Amino acid sequence: MSIISSITPIIEKGVKPVVEGRYSTEAGKIARQLNKIAINGTKGDRMVYTFPNATPEDLKRLTSKSMKDSYKRVTWTNPKDNKVYHILEEGRTKDKVQVRILDKDGGFVKNAELEPLNIVVFDNFYSPRGFTHGEMMETFVKRFNPFANVERLAHKKNIYEILKYRGKLPMHLEIKRFKELESKMDKGKKVDFISVSEVHLMDASDVIKKGGKIQRDYMAQSPYIEELEPIFKKIMSKGTRILEAAGNEPRYSKVVVSDRLAIEGVEGVGSLRRGKIAGDSCSRNSVFTQHYEQRDFSPVISRDLDGSVLGINVTGLPGTDIPLNWKTKRMVGHKLGGTSYSTPIRVAKLSLNQMMEKAGL
Repeated sequence: MSIISSITPIIEKGVKPVVEGRYSTEAGKIARQLNKIAINGTKGDRMVYTFPNATPEDLKRLTSKSMKDSYKRVTWTNPKDNKVYHILEEGRTKDKVQVRILDKDGGFVKNAELEPLNIVVFDNFYSPRGFTHGEMMETFVKRFNPFANVERLAHKKNIYEILKYRGKLPMHLEIKRFKELESKMDKGKKVDFISVSEVHLMDASDVIKKGGKIQRDYMAQSPYIEELEPIFKKIMSKGTRILEAAGNEPRYSKVVVSDRLAIEGVEGVGSLRRGKIAGDSCSRNSVFTQHYEQRDFSPVISRDLDGSVLGINVTGLPGTDIPLNWKTKRMVGHKLGGTSYSTPIRVAKLSLNQMMEKAGL
C-alpha cells in the first residue's frame, strides 16, 4: 500500500522521489514553504512587531495582553510571498467573520470576510487532575487560528469510560469515536481538518523506501490499523485532511513513528528545535512526516502593564492564552512540547491560509 503523500516536502538524501513532480502541486508548495517559515521562526527569538503605521485604535488592540483581545487577532505569514499581515476580528455572524487586515507595520490593507473552516481536535479532554492535554491542543488551534470553528472529539466521553480506562487510550474506543464522526459527516456534518495528537508508536524500520511501501508484517504489529483505515478513507474522501503527530522518541526517533501514518493520505507532523528537526521527533522520514513546527514551550504568568495577572501564556504568541487557576498554575515554570504541540499549530496555519486565500490574499 502506498503511503507517500502528494504534499511531501522533504526527501531524505539518496532517496529518489516516488511521485515525480509532486512539489509542483499547490499543497506541496505550501507545506514546504510553511516548513521554511517555521524553521526560521525557531532559530531565534520570536519576531516583535512595533506597528509604526497603526491607528491608535488598532495599536491598542494589537498590543493588548487581555485574553479577549488575544483571541480576536492573529499574525499571518503568506507562504506564497512571505508577506506578514496582522488580522483583527471586527465582527462575527453565523457563517462569516469580518476582519480588518493590516500589513506588518500596522498599516491598513483591506476589510474582508472570512469563511471559518471546521477543525476537529481528537484528544483526551477529561481529567479530574487538572488542565488536560486535549484542552491544551484546543488552545493552540484557537490561538494560531482564532477564526476557525473548533470542536472536540474526546476518546473518553463519559464517566464510565474515564474510570474503566483510566490512563489508557483504548484502540476500540478510538475506532468508535471516528466511526461516530464519520456517521455524522455522512449526514452532512462538515469537517475540514482533524488534528490528532495522541499517538501509538510503531517500529518503522521495515519501510521499503523504494516505492514508499510498508511491509505487511509491519502493518500487522497494529491490528487495529486495518479496521481504522477504511474509516479514515471515508472521512478523507469528503475532503477532510487528517494531520497526525509523528511522535516523540529520544532513542529511536529515526525508526519509530505513529502507526496511523501508515494510512495513505494521513499527514505527519514533526517538531523543530532551534531551526532543526528535534532530536526526538519521529520518524524524520518523508514517507511519514511532511510537516514541521515548533516543539518547545515555556508557560509563564501573563501580566498587564500595571503588573496585574491576566492568566498564563503558553503558546509564546503575544497576549494571554488560558486563565490562571488551580488547574493551570502547576504548569508554570515547566517545559512543555513535542510533536503533539506541533500538530495543532500546523492545522491552524493550514486552515488560516486556506481562509485567507479564499478572501483574496
